[in-house]
Amino acid sequence: MGIADWVSIFMAVIAVATAIVTYAVFRSATDPVVIVYAQPDLQRPSIINLFIENIGRGAAHTITFRTSRPLPHQAFGIQPPEERPETMTSGAIVDGVPFLAPGQRISITWGQYGGLTKYIADEAIRVDAFCYRSQRKGLFAKKLQAASNLDVRMFGGSESAEHGFGPDLVKQLKILNSTMTSIDKRLRERSVPD
Repeated sequence: MGIADWVSIFMAVIAVATAIVTYAVFRSATDPVVIVYAQPDLQRPSIINLFIENIGRGAAHTITFRTSRPLPHQAFGIQPPEERPETMTSGAIVDGVPFLAPGQRISITWGQYGGLTKYIADEAIRVDAFCYRSQRKGLFAKKLQAASNLDVRMFGGSESAEHGFGPDLVKQLKILNSTMTSIDKRLRERSVPD
């Protein structure tokens, strides 16, 4: 074999490597990525929601989840309750999700800070999401995985944004209470005999 043959073989190897890298970049740009995270509900102060979201650019099929330990279910209580909240036994995390479009997310009312910290304590819960990029079996039905950590301690000491009618209603009730107190005081002053 001469130098020309070696150059041809080298160029063929480079072409194959380039095709593989290009395919890998294409797949990573079009694959689904399913994550699970907690976020305060801006419409309902003190409530923390659990979100399942496809942040990738491809559709996710047959999504299943594996957690490092069971998740709490409806863990309510602003202050930590005396009893530990129940374990999640049904719903999207337990039963899986058949399909999530790119950018689509599912919202689950998860609980409040006290109830969630009572259950989760000091150790975050790891959630592994498994999904397929295609419904069909074969080369394009590769199983993908993404990991998330759920920890509500980051919300300790934070305030919910004032959205919705709740904070405005409280302000109006305080104003009404102040006005009623003032009227009551004036009526008492007038009813005192000389």
